[in-house]
Amino acid sequence: MAIVIELGGPAPQWLVSPLAELGWAWHGLACPAGHQLAVFPAGIRARLSGWAFAVSAVRASVFADPGLLPGPSFADQLNALRRMPAGDFTAGLLRPLLRVRGRPAAADRAGLLSLARARGPAVLDVVRALTHEPEEARETFTGLLAEAWEAFGPAWEATGPVLAAEAARRAALSPRQALAGLSPALTLDVPGARLTADKVQNKRLVTAGRGLVLTPTRYGAPHLTVSDEPGRPVVVHYPVPAPARAAGSRETVRRLEVLGHPARLEICRAIAVEPRSAREIARLWGLAEPAVTKHLSALRSAGLVRAERAGHFVRYTLDSEVIAAVGTDLLDVLRR
Repeated sequence: MAIVIELGGPAPQWLVSPLAELGWAWHGLACPAGHQLAVFPAGIRARLSGWAFAVSAVRASVFADPGLLPGPSFADQLNALRRMPAGDFTAGLLRPLLRVRGRPAAADRAGLLSLARARGPAVLDVVRALTHEPEEARETFTGLLAEAWEAFGPAWEATGPVLAAEAARRAALSPRQALAGLSPALTLDVPGARLTADKVQNKRLVTAGRGLVLTPTRYGAPHLTVSDEPGRPVVVHYPVPAPARAAGSRETVRRLEVLGHPARLEICRAIAVEPRSAREIARLWGLAEPAVTKHLSALRSAGLVRAERAGHFVRYTLDSEVIAAVGTDLLDVLRR
């Protein structure tokens, strides 16, 4: 499982966005687990909650695409948002609810209201405002962003220069050098023609004719996101600093599949506290020795079991550290 980005066309562009980083801080407020948290007053937090779908797993275009609202400062971006045509504003804000299998879908007012209703009355009120009175909704939203920025601004004063330095450093390198080492979850192939994001998605994107934008983020950690909108550049948000490691989705799925067999769980139990041979496990659990050997081979190939030779026998031991990491790795893969 991965998003494969076929590189072509102009060199990648590195953009730092105050509005995007505010969106990430807001995302952390709505989903605090694993995030660096910014401080927002209680009154603003309550008012932001109805709009929180815009910064969820699928984010509104104004947060996902830093090139959509030009300008180096938050004030510039906010003014650009105020000038955005009402229809474009509504479509951009409703992007999280207008996706089917990861692709944009046609707007359906009844369907939108049904989805919003399932998220609660506050979201329903916001979606109704966006679909019925977009100009008024835009004024409400931009005013709310301005208030949120008053709270987040001091954090940006510390974060913005770090992200700007990261972007400037990468922009000064050759494209191949710049794209290398962004994240342990991003792999650049040897020729430098393909960038692969280890995600629980299967998608192939081509940047030729579209471009590639990379946006560093601090408050977006631990997420690595890839945004794909027709007619817009492919956008990658990546955390700074990069995490020390990233669980591999393929390896994690393989381990879950291996552990999903009841007989293998019995075998894992048998070797959880002491090493045993395949023969002893077979006698203990009343299993056929060839079947036990086959299951142990699968467990060992998944890195879940260690083997050591003792004379004519091979003794197997459960790797408790790897087993303990399976749940953590699964969360890493799902949240990425």
